[in-house]
Amino acid sequence: MPLIPSFQSMIDNVFLKELKNDKGLESIDSTQAWINKNKVSIENFLEEHGVILFSDFPVKNAENFDHFVTAFNFETFTYEKSLSNAVRINKTDKVFTANEAPKEIEIFLHHEMAQTPIYPHRIFFFCKSTSEKGGETPLCRSDHLYDAIYRENESLLKNFEKYGVIYNSIMSDGDELVSGQGRSWQKTLGVKNKNEAEIKLAQLGYEWTWMQGNNLSVTTCTFEAIKTLKDGRKSFFNQVIAASLGWKKSSENEVSPVRYGNGDEIDLSAIDLIAELANSLTFLRSWEENDILLVDNFRVMHGRKPFSGRKAREILVSLTN
Repeated sequence: MPLIPSFQSMIDNVFLKELKNDKGLESIDSTQAWINKNKVSIENFLEEHGVILFSDFPVKNAENFDHFVTAFNFETFTYEKSLSNAVRINKTDKVFTANEAPKEIEIFLHHEMAQTPIYPHRIFFFCKSTSEKGGETPLCRSDHLYDAIYRENESLLKNFEKYGVIYNSIMSDGDELVSGQGRSWQKTLGVKNKNEAEIKLAQLGYEWTWMQGNNLSVTTCTFEAIKTLKDGRKSFFNQVIAASLGWKKSSENEVSPVRYGNGDEIDLSAIDLIAELANSLTFLRSWEENDILLVDNFRVMHGRKPFSGRKAREILVSLTN
């Protein structure tokens, strides 16, 4: 007999597991006790489904959300010390806004920070306020995407497995709020000047070029493009879709935002195929206020659809390992 009242939604591509507050929990203290009692079952659900929706729990603000996440006793992954290229605003030590990109900007499917050597395993999302229109969060299981690509073009997957991927990104001198990847090189690298930046980049094994206006073009070392999961399945774990469709190119050299690890370009037809297959496997999660999503970042990609209206959309995030 399961400890947790729940149901699984399997309409079309909807694969998330919903856990409802059927116990009538009315405080953060009682919610934390419930999490402590059911943590193992929750983790098992996450590994099986990739996404868990917690609905109707007494979480109303950033502080409540912080306490909710803390109850799981996962290792905290702070924004300040990460190499994230997104502009975010901290609300507590472990809670921050999802992305400060303008509401008309689409953030394409991605695995959080897969373009860096350090990335979180789990992502908690909390909806503090919904938008009037749009703003859904696309979700796509990358283990299912791996299987779909394999069926369509096995040799394409072999290239990703053999060579991995490298990324080229442009870091601005100071935050650039018009972009979904607008965090400055100072904040991204945790440095104060160019000399410190170059030391940090060398430590990371990255290549770099200073551009006009003190902007910085950075090319990473090679990262894996496929991840083997705990259950033995393989996940298409990378930023190929987001980088190809959403990242800006260097105006000086027009270097593609993502290439194979051997330096070869990824054919546009291959990118189109991957994006098309991912779209066929994606469902849009429409938010309700106080919803909490727990996402397995190794298994599931997420994004953000544009939104509109006078009402502010506020989605808060906490990253853990």
